[in-house]
Amino acid sequence: NWVLPAAAAVLVALLVGSALIGTKLLHSAGPAAKPSPTLSQPTASTPPPSNPTSPAPSSPATSSAPSKQSSAGVAGPAGGPVPAGFAGYDLTWVSNQDGWALGTAPCGNPPCTSILRTTDGGASWVGIPAPRAFLEGVDTCDTACDLISHLRFANRLVGYAYGQNALYLTTDGGSSWRQQQGGYAYGLEVVAGSVLRVSAQAPGCAPGCNFRVQRAAIGGDSWQDVSLPSGGRQAGAQLAVNGHTVVLATFANTAGGAEDATAVLFTSRDGGSSWQKVGEPCPRSGSLEVDTSGVTAAPDGSISVLCQPRMPGRGAFTATSTDGTHFAAGGPVPGSAADAIGAVSAAGLFVLTDRDGLYRSTDSGAHWSKVSAGPPGGRYIGFESTTVGRVIGGRAGTGPDGTWTTTDGGRSWTYHSFG
Repeated sequence: NWVLPAAAAVLVALLVGSALIGTKLLHSAGPAAKPSPTLSQPTASTPPPSNPTSPAPSSPATSSAPSKQSSAGVAGPAGGPVPAGFAGYDLTWVSNQDGWALGTAPCGNPPCTSILRTTDGGASWVGIPAPRAFLEGVDTCDTACDLISHLRFANRLVGYAYGQNALYLTTDGGSSWRQQQGGYAYGLEVVAGSVLRVSAQAPGCAPGCNFRVQRAAIGGDSWQDVSLPSGGRQAGAQLAVNGHTVVLATFANTAGGAEDATAVLFTSRDGGSSWQKVGEPCPRSGSLEVDTSGVTAAPDGSISVLCQPRMPGRGAFTATSTDGTHFAAGGPVPGSAADAIGAVSAAGLFVLTDRDGLYRSTDSGAHWSKVSAGPPGGRYIGFESTTVGRVIGGRAGTGPDGTWTTTDGGRSWTYHSFG
C-alpha cells in the first residue's frame, strides 16, 4: 500500500530538482547577445551636379520583389540578373563588401533607371528594384519628370535615391521605394548618425536657388533646417562628408560666359551642426578666373577641391586644406579635362578624367603621375577609407562598365564588370 505513494513522491522530487537545475543553467548563460550595429555610410567624392538635360533611358529592375533574407543572409530583395548594357553613374557603400550602383540600361518602357547590389566588394552584382524615376543628365526628360541622379545607403536596409526634383526612400533594402512628398535634394550624405541634405526653395530652381542644409533621422521624413551662413551661390550644390568633416560647395551659373562663376564653400567640423563660410578656395591665375568644379573630404579631415581655369587649354589643378579654411594650390594635372576628384589624405589625391585615365599625387597635388595599371577613364571616383576606393569605368576604354577597386590606397587597382 505504501509502494505507489512513495514512488510518486520520488518522481515528484526528481522533476522538481530537474526544473531547478534547468532554471539555474538558463540563467547562468547570461543575456542574449545584441545584434552588431550596422555600419554608417562611408563617404566618397560625388561628381559635380549636372543640369537636367539628357539623352537616353536607363534599366528595368523596377519590379516589387518581397523584402526578405536571401539564402546568403542578405538584407532586402534576393536580387535578379544585371540588365544587359548597364552603365553606372553613382556608387554607395556601407562596408567594404556591401555596396549599390545607380545606373541605366536600354529598355523598351522608360524610365529604365536601374540599381545593382553587391555583397562581395564588387566582384559580382545583382539587380534590385529601382524607383520609377528618370536618370538626371542621361534621360530625355524635363524638370516636370521625376529625376534622380545619386544614391546613398545609410545601412543595409535604409537608402535614398535623390535628385533636384525628387527624393525616394527605402527601408527594406530596396525591395520597395516610396517618394517623399515635397522631397528632393541637391546633395545628401549620412553623417554622425543622421542624414544631411541640401535643398532649396523649390525643385529645379537653378540658377536662382537659395540653398539650405537640413537634417533628419536615418529613415525619417521630418527634416529640420540647420543654420548656414548667407552668401552662397545659386546655380548648383555639392555635399561631401568624411567622419565629422562636411563641406558644401555652391556653384554659380557658367552659361553664356558669365563674368563671375566662382564658387562659395561652407565647411563644418562637427557633422554639420555649425558652419563657416570659406568663399572660392581656388586662387586666381593672374587675371584669369579659376572656379571650383568638385570637392571631396578625406579620412584625415582634409578637404580638397578640383580647380578649373576658365580658359581653353589651361589645365586643371587641385587645392587642399587641413583646417577647412586655408587652401594651398598644387601643380597642373596632366592629360585631358579633369572630371572628378578623390582623396585618401591631404597628401594622397586622385583626379579622374573620362578619356585619359586616373592620375595620382602623393604630395598634395604638387606633382602627378598617371596610374598606368588602373582605370583608363571613368565617371565616378570615391574612397571609403584610407585604403579602399572605387572608380566606375570600362576596361582599356572598351568593354562593359564595371568597378575598379583599390585596397592599398590607390597604388593598384582590380577591375570587375557589372555584368
